[in-house]
Amino acid sequence: MIKITKENIIPYLKAHMPDFDDSLPVQISMVGEGTEEEDGDGYVNYIYRVQTPKESLVLKQGTEISRVSQQEIATYRNRLEYNSMRIFYAITPEYVPYLKFQDRENNIFVMEDVSDLKVVRFQLNKNKMFPELGRQCGEFMAKTEFCTSEYYLSREQYRGLQKHFENTELRKIMEDQMFLDCFGCDIDYSLGKNFADFADQFSKDSRYRTELYKLRRKFMSHADGLIHADLHTSNIMASRDKMKVIDMEFAFMGPFGYDLGYLVGNLISQYCAACFKRFPSEQSRKQFKAYLLATIQSLIETYMKTFTLCWEKSVKERYRGQQGLLQSILQEVMEDVPGYASMVNWFRSVSEIPYPDFDIIEDKDAKRNATVLSLMIDWGIMFGRYKYQSADDLIETIIGIEEEFRKSL
Repeated sequence: MIKITKENIIPYLKAHMPDFDDSLPVQISMVGEGTEEEDGDGYVNYIYRVQTPKESLVLKQGTEISRVSQQEIATYRNRLEYNSMRIFYAITPEYVPYLKFQDRENNIFVMEDVSDLKVVRFQLNKNKMFPELGRQCGEFMAKTEFCTSEYYLSREQYRGLQKHFENTELRKIMEDQMFLDCFGCDIDYSLGKNFADFADQFSKDSRYRTELYKLRRKFMSHADGLIHADLHTSNIMASRDKMKVIDMEFAFMGPFGYDLGYLVGNLISQYCAACFKRFPSEQSRKQFKAYLLATIQSLIETYMKTFTLCWEKSVKERYRGQQGLLQSILQEVMEDVPGYASMVNWFRSVSEIPYPDFDIIEDKDAKRNATVLSLMIDWGIMFGRYKYQSADDLIETIIGIEEEFRKSL
């Protein structure tokens, strides 16, 4: 297998892309050499950006050893990512980078460069707002999940996706890390022993563990549709009016609502950070917090509305007019989303793994307060979710817990 480097990438591209023109100046950079704000916080693959006056490309190669940790990892992930992107692009071309070609032998694919957009996480950390983010992400998830489900596809197509996207090795990372490892992870002591004891006490609570096990069962056994499975704010590139989803190597046939909950969790962490990090004024803090809550609401409501429109237009005849079926699916999604949001924040908040949403807070007391607030919201929405009927109920819980927490400070 050829290993792509800055020295051999141009001959490689010319061999696989006859129309590639290197007669003009070519700029080559490796993703990871720049800042997190420029490149995101991925650590696994070898990714190169090739820019000419005519075009800008990204080459992604999946090797047997991950780029940063140097641990073994399945190379088939590159093929599955390419294939998931093809499917998602066919459904929502406005939200997925255009693919140029695939080289299966060398675990490589090339796609359009979307670095004219910004990594959402690090822009949110700077209090930048993306007015269309909730609507765009909600549309992306609802359309791709419905159109890869058994409610839309033939039985043969649906079973084919299940088989092709088993993704056993990468799924295991999520099955264990997100749902199990939070009970045995090294608690972050950098915020003081009192915080560590508080986090440890929550992590050992059997009631919370039971809820995670219930969600893990769905994650492992509900093959509703093709999901991204790692849809956090570092895997979304956006501007004020455009959005692209990237980094789909974890994709598999999973439960409706998982991606939605995962992203909502990231927005909740941003909200908790916004409650305590520095702002130019209290008015700007208030505006940014309101934006984050509005984005959560738009994200959930757009998902529900778009899924409903897809159902009404394209559901199989056998399901059409079946009273209560669509409503039961969407109610289950509304119940599961806060659980998945709680799960992702819980693990990232209590462990020693870097969490940029909170790590940008320089004042130790402010960072501790933001993290404690996040854990309290995680707890509240995990158990409150069974009575939620809409995004309004979730947002009401978030605001209510923040108000109660501030009274204790």
